Formats: sequence, C-alpha cells, structure tokens
Amino acid sequence: MASKIRPDDWERLFTPNAPRRGGPLRTLINIVLAAVVLALLGAGGVWANGFREQRAAQAIATATSAAATAIPQRTAAAQAELNATATLVAARAATAEAQAKPPLLTASVSNGGNVREQPVSGQPVDQVQSGETVQLLGKTQDARWFRVTYTRDGKTITGWISRSLLTIDPNVEKQVP
Repeated sequence: MASKIRPDDWERLFTPNAPRRGGPLRTLINIVLAAVVLALLGAGGVWANGFREQRAAQAIATATSAAATAIPQRTAAAQAELNATATLVAARAATAEAQAKPPLLTASVSNGGNVREQPVSGQPVDQVQSGETVQLLGKTQDARWFRVTYTRDGKTITGWISRSLLTIDPNVEKQVP
C-alpha cells in the first residue's frame, strides 16, 4: 500500500503562502466551546446529584412518616384484637365456670346459735347471729343438720348448724346435696 504522505506536503501546508485552516481565532473559539461543553456537563452532573439526594431525602421522609402512622395503627389493631380475644376468653371462662359451679344455695339464720365441727355433738367453732346469711354446702341424711360456710371480719368459717336455726326456701333445700 502506498504512503498517504506526499513529499511536498510540508511545503504546501506550512509555508507562508499555505492555505489557512482557521487561524488562532478559530482555535480560541474551539477551546471556548469545549470549555463551555465541559462546564455544562459538570453543572448537569452536580444538578443531577443534588436532585437524586433530594429525592432520596423525600423517600426517607415519606417512609418515616408512613412508618410512624402505620406502626401505631398496627399496634392499635393488634391491641384491639388482643382485647377482643381476652374478652372472648373471659366470657367463655365465665360461662364454663357458671356451668361447672352449682347454684349458690343460701339460707338466713332465724335464731342465733352454735356452729359446730360435726353435727349433733361436735365442738362449737363459732356463733351465728339472727339475720346472717349462710351458704349451704350439704346436709345430713335426715336433713336436721346443714353444713354451711360464711365470712365474718374477712375470715371464712365452715361448720354444721341445726336446721332449727335456719330459714330455708323449700326449693333451695331440695337442691342441697
């Protein structure tokens, strides 16, 4: 392949009468244009970086405010669900307890007297007064003595009382074991 350089190029291009290729003004304009383009590219990069940081800050602020709203809402919803569950469990437990317990059988004391450890000849444990209410727990086979419990001054007392000291509704008396 032949060389593209011709021997007379030097004289033709760089002699005082050579054709002009734009001169120093053209070179200055090219340098200024290149500097402007580089400055615009640099400014665009700085602007894009600032815009990206601003968007990231907005996203973080939105996420933070959304989390600040969502977490209490989730917490409140969970607490409401927990309360509803606790209420349901308590209601079921109360229903089960009410079904499991026999009805509260009570009688009122008509005449004051002794509360004994055992029916008939047991040692006295306490004295009941007329007008007190006792809970009936059981009775002897002949239904002359009733096992009772009551509370006085924060102390629970359990013992046997003669039927003659009590006023008992006949329907309640039938239910006493």
